[in-house]
Amino acid sequence: MPGNAQIIDGFIQAWNNLDMEAIMDHFTEDAEYANVPMGPPNVGKAAIRAFIEGFLGTTTEIQFVVHHQVEGATGVVMNERTDKLVMDGRTVELPVMGVFEFRDGKICAWRDYFDMGGFA
Repeated sequence: MPGNAQIIDGFIQAWNNLDMEAIMDHFTEDAEYANVPMGPPNVGKAAIRAFIEGFLGTTTEIQFVVHHQVEGATGVVMNERTDKLVMDGRTVELPVMGVFEFRDGKICAWRDYFDMGGFA
């Protein structure tokens, strides 16, 4: 079984490929996904899918560029990255700090921290 950091490498690749099914395959059924500055988390795979589908509906290109990634002794993975997005015809480069928790080789919690000013 791959380490959690390797799981996140595959997850990032799924995003870069805009592969919705591969993205969703990384989550537990009861996972929580929070874009922290945007409000409460999306809870459960159906809610996460709905949020991501809405996001991908306006996005034609994604490149998550990971600058640093660490896996702690508890298995939590954190990465510092720049999310480069083409949304509604404009390019956004967003510095992000992501935190990922795991259960049985899947993401059970994902929190992204970023400044909403990047979308302004």
